[in-house]
Amino acid sequence: QQQQQQQHCVLQARLNDVKIMFQLLKTISFTTESICSISESGLRFACEQSKCVQGRVLLHSNLFSEYNYEAETEADCSEFKINISTLLECLSIFGQGDLVALRLSYNGYGSPLKLLLEEGGVITDCTIRTQEQEELADIDINTSTIPSNIIMQSDWLADVFSELDVSSDIVEFYICPDAPYFQLSTFGVGGSSVIECPKNSDVISSFKCSKPLKFKYRLKLLKPSEKALSLSAQVSVRINEVGILSMQFLVAMGDHSVFVEYLCLPQAT
Repeated sequence: QQQQQQQHCVLQARLNDVKIMFQLLKTISFTTESICSISESGLRFACEQSKCVQGRVLLHSNLFSEYNYEAETEADCSEFKINISTLLECLSIFGQGDLVALRLSYNGYGSPLKLLLEEGGVITDCTIRTQEQEELADIDINTSTIPSNIIMQSDWLADVFSELDVSSDIVEFYICPDAPYFQLSTFGVGGSSVIECPKNSDVISSFKCSKPLKFKYRLKLLKPSEKALSLSAQVSVRINEVGILSMQFLVAMGDHSVFVEYLCLPQAT
């Protein structure tokens, strides 16, 4: 029986291009640890900082050329904590060539995550220790009404984020049905700075807002989202009535589209 348990494999997967996993995980790697959830849907990674901001990405099973998952318990998924910095180092061991294939395997609770990377017949295997998962903060934008949703070009917001005054501890989001529609403000040592974008701007493809919303967020918690912005084509910005901010980034990976999401709690007033 013990031998059968050892042979049981929860996950066996193959990715023809390791860059897909590397680039997606890089967008949320603002901490060293990540919670990984394996299910029939795919591999979901989540990073968290200060119980105030989370970065999430799902590597859907259809991204993989092979994906076999067998639940180890009655639960719908297997979860563990892993050092995402170490994982990224392993994924980039051959650099970022175009012909690096990856095999992943995981044998269940307490087992390491095993990686087999292959480039031109050269094979390298890596074994990464997994740990007991930790409970993430319950940051859910759907717990309250969401009056706003703006879909815009990522490169515009990326330019705005790169120009924000880093001497400001906070950035204020103001979304309203009337002018100025979408406004970002910082309050640094040199004074305040305001950037506006009207709803009929070429960079906005969809604007929905049923009531004015104004909330402040810690700038240093949102700055890491620039990695996702640089990789994505579009971003959806939503804020609910209690100020939870969601930014969903649409990333094209070959024939597939992947969503990277950042969730952030507002600064207490």
